[in-house]
Amino acid sequence: CDLSFPSNKLVSGDHCKIVVDEKSGQVTLEDTSTNGTVINKLKVVKKQTCPLQTGDVIYLVYRKNEPEHRSEGAGNFPKGGGPSVASDEVSSFASALPDRKAVSSSSLEPQDQEDLEPVRKKMRGDLNLEVLVAQPCRNTQTVQDDIRAAAGKPDKMEETLTCIICQDLLHDCVSLQPCMHTFCAACYSGWMERSSLCPTCRCPVERICKNHILNNLVEAYLIQHPDKSRSEEDVQSMDARNKITQDMLQPKVRRSFSDEEGSSEDLLELSDVDSESSDISQPYVVCRQCPEYRRQAAQPPRCPAPEGEPGAPQSLGDAPSTSASLMTAVQDYVCPLQGSHALCTCCFQPMPDRRAEREQDPSIAPQQCAVCLQPFCHLYWGCTRTGCFGCLAPFCELNLGDKCLDGVLNNNSYESDILKNYLATRGLTWKNMLTESLVALQRGAFLLSDYRVTGNTVLCYCCGLRSFRELTYQYRQNIPASELPVAVTSRPDCYWGRNCRTQVKAHHAMKFNHICEQTRFKN
Repeated sequence: CDLSFPSNKLVSGDHCKIVVDEKSGQVTLEDTSTNGTVINKLKVVKKQTCPLQTGDVIYLVYRKNEPEHRSEGAGNFPKGGGPSVASDEVSSFASALPDRKAVSSSSLEPQDQEDLEPVRKKMRGDLNLEVLVAQPCRNTQTVQDDIRAAAGKPDKMEETLTCIICQDLLHDCVSLQPCMHTFCAACYSGWMERSSLCPTCRCPVERICKNHILNNLVEAYLIQHPDKSRSEEDVQSMDARNKITQDMLQPKVRRSFSDEEGSSEDLLELSDVDSESSDISQPYVVCRQCPEYRRQAAQPPRCPAPEGEPGAPQSLGDAPSTSASLMTAVQDYVCPLQGSHALCTCCFQPMPDRRAEREQDPSIAPQQCAVCLQPFCHLYWGCTRTGCFGCLAPFCELNLGDKCLDGVLNNNSYESDILKNYLATRGLTWKNMLTESLVALQRGAFLLSDYRVTGNTVLCYCCGLRSFRELTYQYRQNIPASELPVAVTSRPDCYWGRNCRTQVKAHHAMKFNHICEQTRFKN
């Protein structure tokens, strides 16, 4: 007989088959599902056949390490019946298993049958767990222990950090844009080959990004719960299946994954010029300098006009200067047919990828940060994102904004305010301080953790701000004590110095000086 579980989206349309050998009487389970089937919480049978024994518990959907949290109340099997199927919906499976119906009511004592625990279980989040069970009799103490375990509170952190596709803790997770749902990179790698829609909300996916914050949370959680770590074989398998090695656009798909994902109009179609040998990891895009864009817009691509001319775009920050030769090169360039493009990390708009050309022709504007190597369009034709101060510029010209001094000294607001007051009393700004620091860097008095960075190094805003903070600390460290208030210089040094994790608290920051090195417990 065929059984359907339409309420559970994790059960495949054709999940598994239970087959009885007419000659030997051996009962086997043949898995035909996507996510596999678990037997006795240990063995995963995926696209395989496994023999069954009396007492085996079959999980169509199983959540690792949390069986007790899914118990749904307590009850007894009806008297006069042997071990049966967990759910009323699947009770007819019992008739197909001769080994299981061999136990009759005459062979079971009434007390033993009352000791049988209920086997209908349920996953958290209203995901029904359908279980096929054939359990022998159990003693009263075991049942009581299971009931007490089921009464425990669920681990909310593990529930939050669980991938909905593999139902295990996230591993090297990625987030989808714009819906921001998160999955294992390996799990979504297989999904994105068949569908361009989010597995959770069915929203069209535009971009796939690494989620470093969640990855750090998973690592911290596994440090506290090492028993919930994946096996080494599982990790190696997932790394091998992972096709998302960097932030990328949603790739094209040739067909839909299932009927429920909508019509073919919802999927990205391959263009006519694509071939089997073409790279389908990135979809075909059009930028302002593509011939297709010019035909669609019926006007030449808009480029920022020189400062002071009518119609020039006004940036919220001081945009770095751009030479006329660079602007002319940008205006005259036309993308080749299906030319390579790079996506600006700031505004997410495509631009011609001319980074390889720049190695031969320095007149082409830089398009990437020298430290993180992420692409940015500001020096090429001007970033149009609202609030962009100039996402890419030489370090000496980078506009960090007026709030760059807030918490600039190791997120210590008190020490940062001391520095701001020092600069204000002398009529200096953060730009003056940066200029002096770059001179000291060139002279060798100041050092950066990245020795490649100089005043002329092209940096993005984030990398520039990080280097600026390193220079600011050294600038503050070199201020003579005679030029600072007595209330500042009279404080004793903190044992932990600049590495102190409590310096973010105002009272501790006011009481101790943190512009110093760690002196205690230093390895």
